[in-house]
Amino acid sequence: MNLLLKLKTLTPVTTSERILVQFILDAPEKVIYLSPKELAEASFVSISTIYRLITKLKLDGLNDLKLELVKYLNVHSSEPIIDINYPISSEDTNFSIMKNLQLVYEQTVQSTIDTNEFENLSVNRTLLQEAETIDIYATSANIYFAENFKFQMQEIGKTVNVPQDNYTQHLTAANSTTNHLAIIVSFEGRGGNIPELFAILKQNKCKILLITSKNSPLLKEAVDSTFLFSSLENHYHKISSFSTRMSLMYLFDMLYLSYFNIDYEKNSAYKLANYQKMNPRLI
Repeated sequence: MNLLLKLKTLTPVTTSERILVQFILDAPEKVIYLSPKELAEASFVSISTIYRLITKLKLDGLNDLKLELVKYLNVHSSEPIIDINYPISSEDTNFSIMKNLQLVYEQTVQSTIDTNEFENLSVNRTLLQEAETIDIYATSANIYFAENFKFQMQEIGKTVNVPQDNYTQHLTAANSTTNHLAIIVSFEGRGGNIPELFAILKQNKCKILLITSKNSPLLKEAVDSTFLFSSLENHYHKISSFSTRMSLMYLFDMLYLSYFNIDYEKNSAYKLANYQKMNPRLI
């Protein structure tokens, strides 16, 4: 049964839930781009009403509601919503490719926001602030985003390590202390050495920030905090990991900005002073 049919036949519903149902039925193509706050304001209901309705639909969250709406619109709309896994077709022009990728990025950023709890950003910022050293454990293409975060933090004087091969990752974990923060990046825990890294880090009582997806088995691990990828993509059936990469970059950039903002003036001055040391012509 498609989502719109479920909405039409759903019982029992409160008066406010009925108002929300009608809004979704009238404008499903709008709902997929709205945050919880925006949806509440647009439909004149509370955010709690949104999540009560989602629970009655047996969905995990607003992101799942949006995915069901996208599936419906792709089948029933004359202008299908962008397919995250296959955002272009063989007939697309260069302009279409450009605009479709823009939609993938926009949907991914909104999905990443919807998937995460706002309070987690404050917790994660505190973990960054209290750590003397930050070690990032990532694999494959995720290493490049970790390296970019390392570069950003290095510009404001914060030490970040990104060990890349298995041996160096294990050695870094073995050298970690209670003053280290380990950021483990794994979409669904597929890295073969992840369990070993968790064991070593916990033995050393190292703080752990886990960046993973909402259905990842790694969420069963005891960690200090989490950040969640957007989960819009199919892991195998897709052209490329456009959405997953954008989501991870967005998460790392949020971490960087939240840390930078702790002492905005000091960090701005630090960056400028170092640029002037490296290039006196800037003075």
